[in-house]
Amino acid sequence: MGLFDGKTPAERNKTIAALVLGAIAVLFLARLFLGGDSGKSTQQRVTPTSSTPLRNGAATAGINNQPLPLELNVPRPLPEFTQAAGVNVPEASRNIFAYSVAPQRTTTAAVAVTPPVAGMTPLPTPPPPPLMLSGVSPANIFARGGEFKLDVSGDKFTAESRLYIDNQEVPTSVLSAQQLSATVPASLIAAPGARSVLVRTPDGVLYSNTATLNVSPPPPPPFTYIGLLGNPRYSDKAILKPQQQNTDLLTVQRGDVVGGRYRVTSISERAVDFTDTQLSIKHTLPFVDKSAASGGNFGNPVAAPTRTPLNAPPPPADDDDDKDEP
Repeated sequence: MGLFDGKTPAERNKTIAALVLGAIAVLFLARLFLGGDSGKSTQQRVTPTSSTPLRNGAATAGINNQPLPLELNVPRPLPEFTQAAGVNVPEASRNIFAYSVAPQRTTTAAVAVTPPVAGMTPLPTPPPPPLMLSGVSPANIFARGGEFKLDVSGDKFTAESRLYIDNQEVPTSVLSAQQLSATVPASLIAAPGARSVLVRTPDGVLYSNTATLNVSPPPPPPFTYIGLLGNPRYSDKAILKPQQQNTDLLTVQRGDVVGGRYRVTSISERAVDFTDTQLSIKHTLPFVDKSAASGGNFGNPVAAPTRTPLNAPPPPADDDDDKDEP
């Protein structure tokens, strides 16, 4: 071969490699250009074969390829194509200015919920009292008195409203929506202390706020029983010492009124009974020894007093004649 004459083996190898590389480059270029044309020829073209009626009465392009109206030019899907065998389609270049942004996460703050305690029932909130109780008259009363009339003032009273004292219903008369009248028995004021007053209906649906009725101890007779005078022919009389200092002793009998309001109803060796004419309350004063009373130790009963007869005869006079006899 004249191409390799006069060349060394190394030069011949270089020449062969150059020829092989050149042939490969030619084949690659031929396939690149010839394969692109064949790929274009293999694309399928969609041609409408029939016309389809539309809702507004117009039709699509038919076999004669008549153009559609402008308002009916609806975008058609792109035609499918098949990539030619052996042709490498380069990938789309990447836009270096487009950055992918990670989606933001929305964080919801957790709310601490206290679980209910097992076995505990929540207490319902009571509604405000629909009845109004503004006051009672009288607001103060003495203990151990008889039954009395209690007037109640307020608002929104109904025909079913009843008065309760210490949760005990008392006879009630509804005078108006602002006035009630009740009769309080003596048993409810037998002892001193405060009493709660409430107006409500028997079913408990309507109720009022609470007022207070004060029950105070009654004032006792201001005396001390220190002695007894008596005679079978006369009524018994009691000796009383006033609690005020520097006052004279009083001698009283049944029916007398002392202190302006206390009537003597009974006298005995043990005690003297009085009745308060203003409050109709009974009082009992026990006997107190005279010596204890003088020392100020009032109220400590001792042995019953000894009766002292009234109008006792004087002792017999001594006879001088009897003395002279031998």
